Amino acid sequence: MATLFIFISFILNAVALFAIILLFMRQNRLHEIKKEQEKLVADMEEMMTAYLAEMKEENEKFIKEFSSSSPAEHSAAAGQASSAVTPGKSAPPDRAPEGAGAIAAPSMQRIRAAQVYRTANKTADEREKISAEEQEVPAAEQALADEIVLLKDQGLSVEEIARKLNKGKTEVELALKFADAGKNS
Repeated sequence: MATLFIFISFILNAVALFAIILLFMRQNRLHEIKKEQEKLVADMEEMMTAYLAEMKEENEKFIKEFSSSSPAEHSAAAGQASSAVTPGKSAPPDRAPEGAGAIAAPSMQRIRAAQVYRTANKTADEREKISAEEQEVPAAEQALADEIVLLKDQGLSVEEIARKLNKGKTEVELALKFADAGKNS
């Protein structure tokens, strides 16, 4: 009888040891997944930071070019901006460059005011049309991301893809990173 109890005790100890090993393996797998997620988040943050830095550099370059041009060019650029602005879409907030003349700021304010006035006077049908146009933008962005992935699959480097599509190198890297993250999830 004692032998039976000893045998059952050994079996229970073996089952308990097996359960402990399984729990330890699951815990390690969760830690690995957590580390991978943290690495992915860090990579995404790094890419977004690089992308924002590139955008900031491009904006500063534009501001320098804009402020170094003559006041006559400012009024011509304002005229082009007013014809390029489509009704119903809001323009980004305009800030006059520090070195820009007094001509550029008021004309941009007038453009923005005229745009707001046009938007306020739209009928419901026109607003629906504008919202449908705005919904087409994500499809265009998706097509660009697909094209970037296709070019990468063809063996082109990031620099070549950026040059071919007239996009920034960081923007291409970011699109590839998001495409890879989408495939892995």
